[in-house]
Amino acid sequence: MREWWSKIWRSLHLRRGLDGELSEEIQAHLELMTAENIERGMSVEEARAAARRAFGNLSRTRENAREAWEFPRLETIFQDIRYGLRGIRRSPSFSLVVVLTLALGIGANTAIFSVVYSVLLRPLPYPSGERLVRLGESTAQVSGIAVTWVNFQHWRAESSAFEDMAAVTGADFTLTGRGDAVITHARLVTSDIFRLTGMTPTLGRLFTDADDKPGAAPTVVITADFWRTRLGGDANVVGESLELDGTPYQIIGVLSPRRTYLFRSGEVYLPLGRTQSPSAKRSDHGSIGGLGLLKPGTTATQARANLDAIMQRLALSDPGPEDDHRSYVAYLADEMTGGDLRKTLLVLMGAVGLVLIIACANVASLLLVRSTARAREIAIRVAIGAGRARLVRQLLTENIVIAAIGGALGLVFAGWCLRTLILIGPRDIPRLTEATLDIPVLLFAAAISVGVGLLAGLAPVWNAGKVDLTTALKEGSPTAGTGRRGQAFRNTLVIAEIAITLMLAFASGLLLRSLIAAQHADTGFDPKNLLAIELQLPESRYRSDDSVREYYRQLSQNLRAEPGIQDVGLVNCPPGGGDCGDYWYSILEKPTPARDDVPLCLVDIADDNYFRITRMRLLAGRNFSESDQAGGSRVTIINERLARQEWSDPRLALGQHIKVGGPYAEGPTLEIVGVVANVSQEGLDAERSPTFYYAFSQKPSSAMVVTLRTDDDSAQWMNAARRQVSALDRNVPIQSLRTAEDWLGATLQRRRFATLLLGLFGGLAMLLAGVGTYGVLNYWVSARQREIAIRLAVGAQRSSILRWAGLHAIRLATIGIVLGAIGAWSAARWLESLVFGVTARNPLMMLLAGAAVIVIAALAASVPLWRASHTDAVRNLHEA
Repeated sequence: MREWWSKIWRSLHLRRGLDGELSEEIQAHLELMTAENIERGMSVEEARAAARRAFGNLSRTRENAREAWEFPRLETIFQDIRYGLRGIRRSPSFSLVVVLTLALGIGANTAIFSVVYSVLLRPLPYPSGERLVRLGESTAQVSGIAVTWVNFQHWRAESSAFEDMAAVTGADFTLTGRGDAVITHARLVTSDIFRLTGMTPTLGRLFTDADDKPGAAPTVVITADFWRTRLGGDANVVGESLELDGTPYQIIGVLSPRRTYLFRSGEVYLPLGRTQSPSAKRSDHGSIGGLGLLKPGTTATQARANLDAIMQRLALSDPGPEDDHRSYVAYLADEMTGGDLRKTLLVLMGAVGLVLIIACANVASLLLVRSTARAREIAIRVAIGAGRARLVRQLLTENIVIAAIGGALGLVFAGWCLRTLILIGPRDIPRLTEATLDIPVLLFAAAISVGVGLLAGLAPVWNAGKVDLTTALKEGSPTAGTGRRGQAFRNTLVIAEIAITLMLAFASGLLLRSLIAAQHADTGFDPKNLLAIELQLPESRYRSDDSVREYYRQLSQNLRAEPGIQDVGLVNCPPGGGDCGDYWYSILEKPTPARDDVPLCLVDIADDNYFRITRMRLLAGRNFSESDQAGGSRVTIINERLARQEWSDPRLALGQHIKVGGPYAEGPTLEIVGVVANVSQEGLDAERSPTFYYAFSQKPSSAMVVTLRTDDDSAQWMNAARRQVSALDRNVPIQSLRTAEDWLGATLQRRRFATLLLGLFGGLAMLLAGVGTYGVLNYWVSARQREIAIRLAVGAQRSSILRWAGLHAIRLATIGIVLGAIGAWSAARWLESLVFGVTARNPLMMLLAGAAVIVIAALAASVPLWRASHTDAVRNLHEA
């Protein structure tokens, strides 16, 4: 071991002094042997000659000593690295272009991989996160719906597939008694949730089973952020009271800030069990979700079968309207990153990978040109005995060195890109803000740097083995290092770059067209000059339906009195608000559907002014009116999608009756009095779902969005809205206050993000392809300067030279465009779920992408073609 360390030390630190040290030691041996020979009676000259003969070949001795003192192969690699660095210093312009090209490709790939790794690949930061599953219920039509409290209790008590199980739901509470009233985002959980997610307290304790039972004292666990921002980081906060919706909760613990929790939006945690009624039915759905930890070796499929068996037993022992319900079990990691998000990120990763391929092709072309220029140098090395393996090692080492420098610069670029991605990325992408250049990402960057260096270096290595020594050793030979094989390889690189660029241009064009289509989609109402105030009335102050009605009636009246506010309406879930609730239904006048065929639709609540002030088109019937009172006949308004789904003509829906809950569950019967246009309930780029509206007067909700129609830009009335809400009841906080246009626009954040990135990658690909095409065509013209001069000398017109060179460029571009079109058309199926308003295989977009690539290719070829047609025949023939 000591010998190895000694070798390493000499290799790293004593390389420069090694030759001198060897010479001194050899000379000492020779002098000693010479002195011994003189003592035996030899003359000085005879003694020296005998000493040299006895010592042996000096050069061989030096080589043997080096092998004993160092690692010869390592020293050779160091020599190649030093030679590569000297080559970079000798050709700074060439090296700068190569390094910057690699930095762009490697940096962009590293940044996107960091996001992909953080969102899709990084293990969940919980104990045994790979075994965590999300739990819910499912039917023949829908899956992943909320589990009822009764079913969850049976699952937890009877299941044999889980180590642990917890339930969680969300709620918003009004925090009072500590300054202005504010909305506090709460999570109601069972005590098991802390074990499953690894939550630990930094102060106090967590819930126990005793806290999680009906009738237990109200307790609360707060997050570290809430403790610092709302409570000032008071170290004596445990034991204090926190008033939520008018109920005092005792603070029993503060969560540690050192872990990223599953429920990012939660500020406080309350026991779920103490709020559940002991008389709850098995069909009483709320919004409870389940979280389970599978036993080691148990799969999600096996756990689902285990829970389904429990559901079947419950259907026999406690029959009800939901006996057909089964369980839903899915791995938490897949749930967090499934659907369009996973596909979008993988498409972006593939796109940036294609950009790296183009960058690699450009670098390979540049290195091939340089290797052609170095043909004489390589020929001399071969002539004096350098083997092919030695040449290959040297060239590959040089290429890896320059790729490593490009990779290092790419990491700097990746860090900047990553910060930008986090800044502009949608907030609802899980774990995006946790993306960083950590060890796996750095290993990825190192791997692709080495890979690019090897791939880009294959062409020069292959070309070096084909050098014609006789031609290459003729100094100044115009044909030294050139040949059909090298030019064919460069042409292939250009064709590949054009094909890949067309694919990226087509994909980015599709997403851009989809974004434009979504932004200009028919919203079904007029969002201009419309302001939305989202409110949640505290349950402690507004317990009765009459108190809720009175509050919103008075607030609407006060807002109408403000100058510039035309009218006020109420809705529970505005356009763009998402799926605020759905439920089964049936039509009384139609045959009773089977249990597995009961349809589902969105449920909303609106008052008699809402449809009018939003200018939502009334297609049939009437709006809600003041005559639709709580004690009167229950009425509803449905949207066009639901009307056409059940009847061919919206007018045929009037007078029909919807049974809420379907024929097998309890629920009111509503008479259809109107049909309105479809609106973008779940987003501008989402499908318009069937929806029915309760009348607010008949089913008031404490959570409503007050919509204001204003004379001008609605943002000007935000202060007036805040003032009126506070004046009516300062204990009612505003959850959000924004224009309807902002509300709708927020639904396109992910689409904008993906379109922006793919557009940038497409633009970068066009830039790199243009540079690569220019470089190859320019070299092609340079290599044929003598041939062009001869053509001109024998009478060829410059127009014919331009046509000859132009046909070569057109041939390359045409082949690339055809191959790219085939590839883009084949890969379009990966974009089907990401496009909106257009088909993934869109001929017009293909034509536009092809036209864009043709323009780039034409611009790149213009300078080389001009050079070809303006060649100085006399000068070139004279120099030849």
